[in-house]
Amino acid sequence: MTALALLLVLAAPPKLAIDTTFFDSSWRHVQRANAVYYGWNTPLDSGRCRIQDFYLSGERQMEALGWSGPPVVKDGPVTYFFRSGPKSTTGRFVNGKREGEWRYWNEDGTLRRKITWHASRQVLATYTIKAADSDVPQLIEQMPKFLGPLPLAQYLGATMHRPASMPAGGGQVFVQFVVGPQGNITSTRIVKGFDPACDAEALRAVAALPRWQPGLQNGQPAAVRFVIPITFR
Repeated sequence: MTALALLLVLAAPPKLAIDTTFFDSSWRHVQRANAVYYGWNTPLDSGRCRIQDFYLSGERQMEALGWSGPPVVKDGPVTYFFRSGPKSTTGRFVNGKREGEWRYWNEDGTLRRKITWHASRQVLATYTIKAADSDVPQLIEQMPKFLGPLPLAQYLGATMHRPASMPAGGGQVFVQFVVGPQGNITSTRIVKGFDPACDAEALRAVAALPRWQPGLQNGQPAAVRFVIPITFR
């Protein structure tokens, strides 16, 4: 198994709205120069609002319904999106808490898993038997190369945060993903998790990785599958 041991240490965009808010990778409010995401809220006649977030490069990241606040509270259906466009997660918030059945999708549109939530506590999980990427090799002639500003482990450590709800003592999440022929990250999924919040944070960080230098097989760009363990402490 191709694996990298990682230790967690603690993007033409649409025209910006007047009340645009910028966020860093941990969704803290920051200045535009330090932002990874941005978004705004659009008031609706019902008194509610439409909440929209985007990757800094302009692709939509999330759409939801909620209340303007302050603070802004998600309340109603929500859809999260991969940077490449397809939906990554669909579900519903009730007064800011995940509720009912949530569906988690692979980037190719296949269903990855379903989780039932009650007041944002996981009560039931259903996993697909076979992932669409199971036939993608883990080893080819020339492996992909991460092109981020830091080595992969350091980059993830710098862009992830420790969930407040993490169980005492921490744990380890195994994330599988595919580096495609264009160097893009696809098909992110949890192979083995230990806590819903940590699982979600590990998935978010891996899915948001910048493009890699593609791998080569017989001189042609080829997809490669990776599994990486991420330790939360």
